[in-house]
Amino acid sequence: MADIVKIIKEKMRKQPTYLFNSRVFVYVKDPLPKDFNFDFVLKKIEDMIPIELIFDLDAIYVGQFDFLDQRNYTATYKDGAIYITNQQKSEKEMIQDFVHEVSHLIEETHTDIVYDDKTIENEFLKKRRALLSLLNSNGYQPPPILMKQPQYNPHLDQFFVKTVGYPLLTTLVNGIFNSPYAATSLREYFARGFEEFVMGDRHYLRKISPVLYSKIEELMYSDEV
Repeated sequence: MADIVKIIKEKMRKQPTYLFNSRVFVYVKDPLPKDFNFDFVLKKIEDMIPIELIFDLDAIYVGQFDFLDQRNYTATYKDGAIYITNQQKSEKEMIQDFVHEVSHLIEETHTDIVYDDKTIENEFLKKRRALLSLLNSNGYQPPPILMKQPQYNPHLDQFFVKTVGYPLLTTLVNGIFNSPYAATSLREYFARGFEEFVMGDRHYLRKISPVLYSKIEELMYSDEV
């Protein structure tokens, strides 16, 4: 993937289409849907997220990319850049994709604040234990060792998707995680929490994930970040 990303960057670097936060080049490789308001998308994100948190973002690439299609992704953050599909259903969905990938940029560039004190990890693993108990009581038995690991594991992800199914998982995580995907790994727990804080129900996030909420609040409003 690194070679593909390098080629894309070299081919598109000479023709920026937009400027994000007055410093980040945005390259639109393939056309967006008719009447899609991309200026609104960029402005909305600028208004929602402090520029200090995304200072290390190098570029944004919009279009059709094989490495997104191969993993059935609509967006990804990789090597300092955000790649996002041009095949969008609405401005809101594109904003959600952007915010989600920005969260991965933030956790990478502010790892010391997000993860070093282990408070978010401890909260996440406590929730995993609660989910494990609910799964067991409903006749599902995920490998306990995987449920104790904060990092992403494809086998656990497939267990959630194919064995349990997201409709039931959505019901089981209610009041524990703010979405089923937040249960898949510590990184996605942070990312979905950040997305909820920026675009969703902050009061609900603070109620069910007070440690995560406080950490995101610190990142969003601290002058020292």
